[in-house]
Amino acid sequence: MPLFVRASAGSLIAVFFTFVTPCGTGWAQSADSLVGKVMTVKGPIAPDALGVTLPHEHLFMDFQPPLNTPEGWTAVGARRPVTPDDMAFFEAPLTMDKLGQAKMGRANRDNRRLDNEAMEIREVADYKLSGGNSLVEVSSIGLGRNPAAIKRVSDATGVNIVMGSGWYEHGYVQDAIDKRSVPDLANEIVRDITVGVGGIHAGVIGEIGVKDFSQAYEKKIVAAAGRASLISGAPISIHIGVGSRDQLGVLALLKEGGVDLSRVAMGHSDPLVTDMPLMKKILDQGAFIEFDLLGRAPTVRSTYTDHDVAVAVVALIKQGYGKQILLSQDVCFKMDLKSYGGGGYSFINEQFIPYLKRMGVTNDQIAQMTIENPKRFLTFVAPRPVRN
Repeated sequence: MPLFVRASAGSLIAVFFTFVTPCGTGWAQSADSLVGKVMTVKGPIAPDALGVTLPHEHLFMDFQPPLNTPEGWTAVGARRPVTPDDMAFFEAPLTMDKLGQAKMGRANRDNRRLDNEAMEIREVADYKLSGGNSLVEVSSIGLGRNPAAIKRVSDATGVNIVMGSGWYEHGYVQDAIDKRSVPDLANEIVRDITVGVGGIHAGVIGEIGVKDFSQAYEKKIVAAAGRASLISGAPISIHIGVGSRDQLGVLALLKEGGVDLSRVAMGHSDPLVTDMPLMKKILDQGAFIEFDLLGRAPTVRSTYTDHDVAVAVVALIKQGYGKQILLSQDVCFKMDLKSYGGGGYSFINEQFIPYLKRMGVTNDQIAQMTIENPKRFLTFVAPRPVRN
């Protein structure tokens, strides 16, 4: 079947996505044939095969600024180590005696990288033992996405893994896409889904990096994500920088482009737990609200706790929003892993869900948030016309 893409006002052209798979490592997949399926790194599966699913995690990524200058570090919201003491801490391996300072935000290069494949296999296998079946790996371009390694983890553990596509914050991408058009960027995302990256297919658009939505860069990558979602039928996962209140602006731009907002997950919503009016405005537009920063030990810098998130989840369920809540941990530093004293990928299964149950959340409501909602979010829908 052709995809119908609006070429100009008042006209439609039929576009067939026919690709040759590179190097014979995989296979090409037309977007329309994905309708009703979930795309994993091992190929499309039936949505019912997902089971318990984490919608926002990282297995392999690198938080190093591409420009090792004070300006480059500032662009990614961090301070470049300068003093001999800071440099020594930054360059040292992450060890038990450094965890406290790392949790308080002191820069350590080893902490800022997820790069140990054997360790990731152990951590994901542990998640499976806790009852997990699937997870979404949202390391977008700029964060060191590693498709081949992601697939090897899936092969080794039997956990279904959905890979992301798109671009992260400008500080991590710099000027690499500044001269490219929205349609060109959207086409790259669609290729990641239909052809794959080295034959390994993306199944979600994101995480799309939004830190300051006044930036032209961010409007461009969000518009490209929306266009690619219409063409492919894939869902969109939005990264919102901590402290940002750009959620409604992002949704407005996507809606203007014709995106069904029920295909959008608004990530990093944990800091909004004390702002019920804003959360309801997001939810009333049909989007998912994603509490994906769970399992992080509180410090004096914390502005909310997992208890606050649990209270908000209970309140939202009581107000009828249970079908729009997603839960995840956003493991993105070594200190988040169990191997380094963190909660790992199984924190929600082992600790947060039992806590919700003690607060009166039922098994059916838990299943709604951990199985049914991710399944509905990740299932491809029919392609729709693109608005120019």
